[in-house]
Order: sequence, then structure tokens, then C-alpha cells
Amino acid sequence: MNKVTLSVNQRTECGKGAARRLRAAGEAPAIFYGRKTEPIKISINVHDFRKAVEQAGSNPLFDLQIKEIGGTTTRRALLKERQIRPLDGSLIHLDFLEVFMDESIEVTVPLEFEGKPVGIDKGGILQASAKELRVSCLPDNIPNVIIVDVSELDLGHSVHVGQITLPSGVSALQDSGVALATVLAPRAAEEEAAPVEEAEAAATPEKTED
Repeated sequence: MNKVTLSVNQRTECGKGAARRLRAAGEAPAIFYGRKTEPIKISINVHDFRKAVEQAGSNPLFDLQIKEIGGTTTRRALLKERQIRPLDGSLIHLDFLEVFMDESIEVTVPLEFEGKPVGIDKGGILQASAKELRVSCLPDNIPNVIIVDVSELDLGHSVHVGQITLPSGVSALQDSGVALATVLAPRAAEEEAAPVEEAEAAATPEKTED
């Protein structure tokens, strides 16, 4: 699990005007909240945030050093939501959820497919039907990526959630029967098979009733 320390400021102003002023100064409005604490409105330096996230990878834990009027407090959180403006990719708003190291949390982890399926040598094509997996675990056990071995997949075979090996302390929240990847049969083989089946059907005499 990767951890990121960020210095942030508590903000008192709200509304679109205040948000525009923050963005003009290179800051993004955000909020820190949790079931055991009152929400705290904060602002984050966009450059520092992006640099930290790029270095940390997926699902980092944030130690937010919140500068308040009475001093600075550190709160541990997970990035719950990131709103981005589609036109220019600028940050609109960030949501941070407070986490506790002894309580399980739900996160989405990227999947990485490993190995060459045996069906590839038969002309098959590996098609991934999922890029990530929803899991539950303690904050310290959040994996950066989940490896899915596809080397045993033959033509028409799939690997499902229930068949993959998860890291210790991590459990999947999706149904065990959900397919993550499939080796598709080559289209040429499917097209060639159809005329043969039709010819065989035509050559088989129809049964008539006596």
C-alpha cells in the first residue's frame, strides 16, 4: 500500500465564485468526511496532488495535514471521488473519505492479465471483459494491482472471479461467476464451420412417418 502526505488548507468560503478563485490560484476545492467526523472543507494544491498521485499509483492512502485556524491535524483518507472537467482535464472537486487501519474498506483495483493463453497458438484472441475488480480489505492490504493468470485458457474458455488468486486479506465483492477474460475462437474458423454444418445437414435424409 502506497501512502501520500499532502498539506491542505481548511476553507471557509463556498460557492462557485470561491471555487473559481481557488482554481485560478492553482488550488482545487475538496472535502474530507467520514462516519466518525464532521465534514471539513479543504483546498489542495493541484500540482502537488497530481505529482503525488502519479508517483503513488492506484488507491494510495492519504495523510492529509489539514491546516486549520487552531493548528494542524493529520487525517488518514482514501480518495473517494475525483471530478474532472472533460474539456481541459482540470480538477473540479475532490472527495476524501476517512479510513481507519483496523476497519475494512471497499476499493476498486486494476487487473493485470499475465501469461500467454494456449488458445492463442490456435488462432484465438484474448478479450478482457473487465479492467478492474471491486474488493474488500484492510487499508494496509490494498493491492496496487491484481494479477490474473490466463496462460491455461483455451479456445472459448474464460477465467472468472472465483478462479483467480487474491492477495492475503483481500476478498472479491463481485459474483464468483463473472468472467474477466475470454479466449475467442478465430472468426475464420467460425465462418468455415458454418458451410460444413449446412452441407452435413443437407446430406442427411429426412425421416418420414410410416
